Amino acid sequence: MLCYSCVRQNPKIRRAFPGLPLHKNKTREVGVFYGWIILAALSAIYFFGVGTVVYGFSVIIPEIIKDMGWSRVDASLGFSILVLVLGVSGPVAAFFLRRLGAPKLMGIGGIIAMIGVLGCYNMTSLFQYYLFMGAIAVGLALLGGVACTHTITNWFARKRALALGVFMSMGGLGAFFAAPVISLLVQSTGNWRNAWLAMAAATLIGSVVAVLFVRDKPEDMGTFMDGVDPSLNSGATAAPSRVHQTTVSWEVKDAVLTMPFWITVLAAALAVFGFFVVNSQGVLHLSDKGISPITAASAIGIIGMFGAGGRLLTGVLGDRLDPRYLLSFGLALELVAIVLLIYANNELLTYACAVILGAGNGMAIVASPALVANYYGHKNYASLIGIHGMVVIVVGSSGPIVAAHVFESIGSYTPVFLSFAAVAMLPVIITLWMRPPVLRGLTVQTVNT
Repeated sequence: MLCYSCVRQNPKIRRAFPGLPLHKNKTREVGVFYGWIILAALSAIYFFGVGTVVYGFSVIIPEIIKDMGWSRVDASLGFSILVLVLGVSGPVAAFFLRRLGAPKLMGIGGIIAMIGVLGCYNMTSLFQYYLFMGAIAVGLALLGGVACTHTITNWFARKRALALGVFMSMGGLGAFFAAPVISLLVQSTGNWRNAWLAMAAATLIGSVVAVLFVRDKPEDMGTFMDGVDPSLNSGATAAPSRVHQTTVSWEVKDAVLTMPFWITVLAAALAVFGFFVVNSQGVLHLSDKGISPITAASAIGIIGMFGAGGRLLTGVLGDRLDPRYLLSFGLALELVAIVLLIYANNELLTYACAVILGAGNGMAIVASPALVANYYGHKNYASLIGIHGMVVIVVGSSGPIVAAHVFESIGSYTPVFLSFAAVAMLPVIITLWMRPPVLRGLTVQTVNT
C-alpha cells in the first residue's frame, strides 16, 4: 500500500488530480492564493508598525527640542541611534528568523518596540531617550525588514517585485497618514508625548497581525510558491524574460564577493542617507526657510505618499524591466529633489521637492532588495538582505547627525545637500552598467520563474 506522501509527490498523479493537497490534512486554497493574504498582513504591519513610528517621530522632533531644551545635535543623535541599531540588528533578526520563524519573531519584535515607545513617552533625560530609541529600533528590526521581505521572497517568484512594491508602499502610506495626524494631535493637545501613545498602539497592532496571519512558507499552508504546483508545469517552456532571475541559490560567502552586490548596497545606502537627512532635518530646515509647521509636516506626509507611489510603480515595472534601471533613476530623482530643497522658500517648491523625493526614494528602496533576490536567489536571502540592510542603515544613520553638526557649525544645511548630490551621482551612473553576477564554474541564465 502506497503511503500518502508517495502518492502526492508522483507528478503523474498530481497532473491527474491537481486539487490533491500538498500535505495530508491540509488543503490548497480554492480561489485566493494565501500569499496575497500574507502580503496584506505584512503590508498592514509595515503601515502601522514602521511607517507610523519612523515618520511620526520626524514630526515631533521640533517639539521635543523646544520642550526638553536639547540641541538639534542631541535630538538628531536619537534618530541616528534608531536607524543605526535598526540596521545593525538586521543580521541578528536573520539569525533568530531561522530559529523562531517569522510569526513568533515579528510578534516579539512588536512588543519590544511598544515597550521602547512607552519608555519615550515617559522619558526625562537624554540617556533615557537614547536607550528607548535603541529598544524601538531592535523591536522594529524584528517586526519588519528582514522577516517581512524574506517571507515575501518565500511566497512569490513570478510577481516578486510587485509584492515587494506593494509591501513597501505601505510604509509611505503610513507616513502620508501619520505625519499630518500626529502633527495635528500634538498641535491640538499641546503635548508631544501623546504622539508616543499613538505609536505604541501602532506597534501593538503590527505584533497581533503577525501572529494571527503570517506564515513562513507556502508549505505551511499546503500550497506552493506563487500558488502554482511546479509538477503541473514541469513540461512547459518558460517565455523569455528581460528581467534576470538566477536559477540557483547563491551561498552568502560567494555573493558578498561579487561587485553587483556592493554596487546595489552603495546605491541603496545613499538613497537612505538622503532620505534620513530630510526625514530628520526637513521640518527644521523648512521652518528656517519660513515654511509653517503644518506645511512642513504635510510635506513629510507627501514624501510618504509619493514614496508609496514610487514603490508600487517599481513593483509593477520590476517584473518587466530590470530593477537596476529603476534603482539608478530613483536615486537620480532623489538627488535632484535634495538640491531643490535648498531653494524651497514657498509652498509650491516645498511640495514639488516632496513629490520628487518621495517618488525617487520609493523606487530606489524597492529596486535594491528586488535585485538581491533576483541575482542571488531566495534560499539565503535573509542573510544577504541582513548584511545589505546593516551597511545601508549604518551609512544612512550618519545622515541626521552629520547634517545637524554642519548646521550647528555654519547655520546651513546647504553643504550637506550639495555633497550628497555629488556623491550620489557615482552609483547613479555605475548601476546603469551593472551586469548580473555569474557563479564560478556555472553560467547563470535569465529565466522567468
